[in-house]
Amino acid sequence: MSHWIGATLFVVGFLILVQRLQLVEKSKETTAIGSSCLDVIRSSQLSEEEKESLLQKNAKDLFGLFFILAFGGIASVVLPLGLLWLGEKLGWLSLDAVFKTLLSPVFLIISTVLAVIVLFLKPRQAQTTQQQSGGEASGRVQASNFSGLDRTLYYLAFNTSTAQIALADMEDSMFSEELSSCSTERSIFITALPRAGTTLLLECFASTPEFATHCYRDMPFVLIPCLWDRFSKSFQKTVESQERAHGDGMQVTPDSPEALEEVVWKTFWKRHYHKDRIIPWDNERDQEFEEFFSSHMRKIILLRKQQGAEDVRYVSKNNLNIARTMMLNQLFPDSITIIPFRDPLNHTASLLKQHCNFLRIHQEDSFASDYMRAIGHYDFGQNLRPVDFDAWFDQRQSKDADSLAFWLEYWVASYKHLLAKESNFLNFLNYDAFCENPENGLRILADIVDSSNPEALMESATRIHHPRPKEIDTSAVSSSLLEEVNFVYAQLKEKSLN
Repeated sequence: MSHWIGATLFVVGFLILVQRLQLVEKSKETTAIGSSCLDVIRSSQLSEEEKESLLQKNAKDLFGLFFILAFGGIASVVLPLGLLWLGEKLGWLSLDAVFKTLLSPVFLIISTVLAVIVLFLKPRQAQTTQQQSGGEASGRVQASNFSGLDRTLYYLAFNTSTAQIALADMEDSMFSEELSSCSTERSIFITALPRAGTTLLLECFASTPEFATHCYRDMPFVLIPCLWDRFSKSFQKTVESQERAHGDGMQVTPDSPEALEEVVWKTFWKRHYHKDRIIPWDNERDQEFEEFFSSHMRKIILLRKQQGAEDVRYVSKNNLNIARTMMLNQLFPDSITIIPFRDPLNHTASLLKQHCNFLRIHQEDSFASDYMRAIGHYDFGQNLRPVDFDAWFDQRQSKDADSLAFWLEYWVASYKHLLAKESNFLNFLNYDAFCENPENGLRILADIVDSSNPEALMESATRIHHPRPKEIDTSAVSSSLLEEVNFVYAQLKEKSLN
């Protein structure tokens, strides 16, 4: 694996130096000057003296550019090679093995694609993809907004998780000093079924300097956020907000907070992701995962930490965390878990609507489905994989996910499972009541999470509006299921913080 890391570092270092030294731009400038010289020579409107003067000026410019390109090109090769040479001296890698990897067909293809993307893709960058993503599943994107190069970059990220994990170790070393000041203490985990209000809660927390979360800019190389941030900065530019694909009025930009954490879980716990369902986590331990995840959380804090801010805390919005609340509490005993819930009929009607919406999106563009699956969002559409709480999936009466009854059964199984846990670390939040009185709701949240600046959190109150309730047709739903729904809902309201 060390030879792959070395080869990757060489290519990445070369590309960074080529960009920083603006060698592509200089080569284009050289071509333009050469073309200008031909125009001067061919001109019938210039005198011989004027031609000579212009050609002399162009010659000076070309001479200067020649040295920039020559020495810049040498530096772009020699400096990365110097790092590899140092790595060999320290016993970290073998130069021979690195060179063999560099010349291998697979690596040549990958590095060539990467070079084309980096050196010739316009600054609109892959964030076109990021800003189109939305809410519970970033994969919900509009097909027309992906160029071929966008898709190539994302597929490259989707299929290099093993290499990224190896690079993450190097990332740990490179940023060790900065990361030492970041802590995972008192982290906050926001989780529930999709469409329960988790995105709005995340945005409330992310709007204050006290909290740090993933954002769209972390895509597509989520597993190496610090390296990707350093590498992608030259591509980044400010873009206007757009409504996300849900059509629910929520605006997103590349800097909007987003749920990307599942990429880490999906990489380490593949056995939990079955073809048609997701198996809940039990009391399972994996030291490699725990160290990686803890380090990853600190990296997100480092990236979002504003200058002068102290004691910044990690905030996660991840719907699939409902499948491992006990495990998260074991890993982070001082963490706070917040579980919003809504009126079940309006909630499940929204789930059904979005499922149908993304069935259509995924059918129209397979890349949207691939994207959603790659980042571990299985909430809706062709990639739907419900969490199989207490084996409800095989016992369900409603087999068709296009029916309201299916989502009501899923809702009951999910919240019934969470309520059955005898734990005081789960904080249930009545989202409808929260929206009706956001000032009170935010005050309660600030107290629960022990915010150091509750006033800043309270400023989000003006952006919170109660979703309009709708008439839901339950004629096809059995009375026994509706009774169970109402019973679970009553229990949730009894346990609610607000």
